[in-house]
Amino acid sequence: MKELYINMTSGISGDMTLALLLSLGADKEKLSSILSNILGQKVELELETVWRQAVACNKLNIKCNIEGEPFRHFSDIKKMIESADCKESIKANAIKSFEIIAEAESKVHGIDIEEVHFHEIGAVDTIIDLFGVSFALDDLGIEKITANKVPLGTGFINAAHGLIMLPAPATLKILHNIPVNKLDIEGEFVTPTGAAILKTYVSEFTSSYNGIIINDSYATGEKEFAGVANMLQGIILENGYSNEVINISTNIDNMTGEQLGYLYEKLMEKGALDVAFIPAFMKKNRPAYVVNIMTQEQNKENIIYTLFKYSSTIGMRIEKMERVEMNRKIVEKEVLGEKIRVKEISYKDITRFSPEYEDIKRIANIKNISIDEVLKDFRA
Repeated sequence: MKELYINMTSGISGDMTLALLLSLGADKEKLSSILSNILGQKVELELETVWRQAVACNKLNIKCNIEGEPFRHFSDIKKMIESADCKESIKANAIKSFEIIAEAESKVHGIDIEEVHFHEIGAVDTIIDLFGVSFALDDLGIEKITANKVPLGTGFINAAHGLIMLPAPATLKILHNIPVNKLDIEGEFVTPTGAAILKTYVSEFTSSYNGIIINDSYATGEKEFAGVANMLQGIILENGYSNEVINISTNIDNMTGEQLGYLYEKLMEKGALDVAFIPAFMKKNRPAYVVNIMTQEQNKENIIYTLFKYSSTIGMRIEKMERVEMNRKIVEKEVLGEKIRVKEISYKDITRFSPEYEDIKRIANIKNISIDEVLKDFRA
């Protein structure tokens, strides 16, 4: 499994993340070509070497004529991304990041998500950054991303409606349920775009990482801060197919099926990777369920709170476990003239392919045939 560890000294932004991924080897020319088609004009991406605290960092320069670009709403940007000639998974992740920003802005301003508009320069830059990051992660074959706790600056920033405090309101909304570290240093460390990238891709916020280091690089942006280097470090590791998870379990004998179903939904919303209800017998021969939850370390407290709030339990067992996984990546295949996403699963000399059910169902509906008939063509 190929993993990326993002080490933030002074936060994160979209252009810094894209510069980092391009410097780690993502295909800059291919990305520029796809972006040119999306935006309807030539886009050139260049990396410039800039020194921060005597460390050579990569800074992204974008050549693109944005004069006369209109204000764009989320639905407009979604259509532009959907037109891209690339994997569906790349488009889906880019759209997800945009949706995170649009939802945050809509809550901050008290308006519907479709009323949120992205300003001229910001719209083009953000499309390049968010689509570019999704493309680059796929191109590099990154399957898991972890990062350190998010550093936040202090002070104020000039916004469209005047001075506002930092972190900016939209950024703060996006960073809900993400561990942060507020520093007494003035400046905007994390932009809404940077926060959305973290929310979309990072599975764990930790100070440690494991594996064999195969590449590393550094990126920076326009800003410089007093007392801290504006620097983003990226480390690519080959992992031996294992990682640590938290296993939380409790026994319940006095909840209905409907209540347990609701509990399942709440646990999944709060970061559970898997929830299982295992039939058991408790004292006095009462039928019961062992509720077994697997989650990441950063979601442990949320899961504990959710169990106490939405179940009848008064205690639970918690243990750290090693999880061994097969290597997974999404590829595309054509079935009955339609493209579908296929999960390629491998371990050593073992390889299997599993089509995404929603794509199979979509083709069955389009062709007015059964799911079995679609699967038969897929296996042919």
